[in-house]
Amino acid sequence: MDFTGTFNNHYSDMLKLRESLGYSASKNPQPVSEFIAFCGKYFADSEIITKDMVDKWLHNKVFRKNTTHNHAVSKIRVFARYLESIGVSAYVPDEDYSVRRIRYSPYIFTDDELVRLFGALDCIPPHYSTPNLEHIVPVLYRMMYCCGMRPSEPPSLFIEDVNVKSGEVYIRQAKGHKDRRILMSPDLTDLCREYASRVMPQKYFFERSAGSRISSEWVVDQFHRGWRCSGLQKRGNPRPYDLRHNFATRTILRWLKEGRNFSALMPYLSAYMGHADFSDTYYYIHLIPERLQQNPGVDWARFSCIYPKVHDA
Repeated sequence: MDFTGTFNNHYSDMLKLRESLGYSASKNPQPVSEFIAFCGKYFADSEIITKDMVDKWLHNKVFRKNTTHNHAVSKIRVFARYLESIGVSAYVPDEDYSVRRIRYSPYIFTDDELVRLFGALDCIPPHYSTPNLEHIVPVLYRMMYCCGMRPSEPPSLFIEDVNVKSGEVYIRQAKGHKDRRILMSPDLTDLCREYASRVMPQKYFFERSAGSRISSEWVVDQFHRGWRCSGLQKRGNPRPYDLRHNFATRTILRWLKEGRNFSALMPYLSAYMGHADFSDTYYYIHLIPERLQQNPGVDWARFSCIYPKVHDA
């Protein structure tokens, strides 16, 4: 069998193995498949994956975004590690192959901005393209804000994932292919119960049409529509994701004001938000007002090995 056929078989075996271990099916095999085809064309006689192959493919491949480049490198890295595990020599691209990502500066809403934004979202009128639009929008964005959910998570919820009696929400295959369970506040649970009884979704808890999932673009469009209707002036570039950022910072602020054990509670916040690493949660420290960072009840020096690194990202 030629290079392309052999390594396509290896890749297929790897995907089957990962699925058997509980990983979700690969939704985008394109980077690895393209890499294998490229190597089959220009390195047809090779029986291994070399650094030169990786370098030449990346040099010839045009990526529109740094995130797309890093995604491709990550996929090839996983495949190369698999090859090594089955005895096939393969170069594993290290972290130097990833383009450093500049962290987006979160938009921290004032109390007045939140009141006016949600007031506008509550008043979005019906539209033929999305039945129940006027019922979906107020609940979806409140869930995103009150639970610190990623914008992609509420649209992915199935009906059975939201328990409108207990307030438990099951979030499937979120970032990093991790599931998690969270609890909603009583008032948000009541709102979801009323929404479900009124809308009666068929498959997803939030549906653009019967059984049809809401897209990420739709979530962004409705957010900006609500912002325009609110009449608010932008101090930056607010996005739906900033509702999640605001959940985190306001939770930390509340703990500080209440004199709670900040160090003990941060791991709970990290788990609730589905962070893969504590540093992702400690990132929010630098977003709180400086006067509260001087709180004598918190030993900030304990986080000095994490906080400056994240702050500069």
